[in-house]
Amino acid sequence: MKKLFATTLSAVLLTTGGLGATNVLHPDKVEAATVNYESSYQNHNAHYQLQIASEELTQLPEYATVASKIDVNGLTAKVVEDNYNTRTIVFSNSHGQGQYKSIFVKRTDSLKVIDFRGGQIFYGTISNETAAPAPEQPAKPEQKPATDTAISALPEYATLASVVDVTGFNLEVAEDNFNTRTVLVKDQNNRVQYKSIFVKRAHTLKVINTRGGQIFYGAVK
Repeated sequence: MKKLFATTLSAVLLTTGGLGATNVLHPDKVEAATVNYESSYQNHNAHYQLQIASEELTQLPEYATVASKIDVNGLTAKVVEDNYNTRTIVFSNSHGQGQYKSIFVKRTDSLKVIDFRGGQIFYGTISNETAAPAPEQPAKPEQKPATDTAISALPEYATLASVVDVTGFNLEVAEDNFNTRTVLVKDQNNRVQYKSIFVKRAHTLKVINTRGGQIFYGAVK
């Protein structure tokens, strides 16, 4: 009788132990499956980012507007973020230093362009940039290009001339608005060799070698 009781008790204990083992192993399997899923999801995202980084950036819908607001010559563009809502592109110089950043909001079709040293330089929708031209306005009196003498009187000229030997070059104001003024330095064949961008509000000057990239950035004294 005692032997029968002991045998029955052993069987009960084995059965209980088996059920306990099942209950312990089940959460482990769930956790393992979760880890595998998260790892797979992260790898997918990394691969997606790699594909975006290698795309032809000029085909992106916001690129033309960005290129119309900054001089992309000599800069390297890279998509650093691209999700369902926004895409961020950083433009770096030849030394790998970030110069500009664009943030495109896909849902609203809006674009922000930021100069890392001068702040925001554009905010608007790219549809506005590609919309039909506004009704023609009455013609304004033609503005004569500034002469070398007039350019030499500009506040940024002395700094520009200290960075670039302008002797033998022709200087031309290509753009002059409330925020910035751009001066082109051309050779005798009318080819642009240097360009200066003067930010009036910050009183800073950027000088760019059209073949070698940025060669100066600082405050105008």
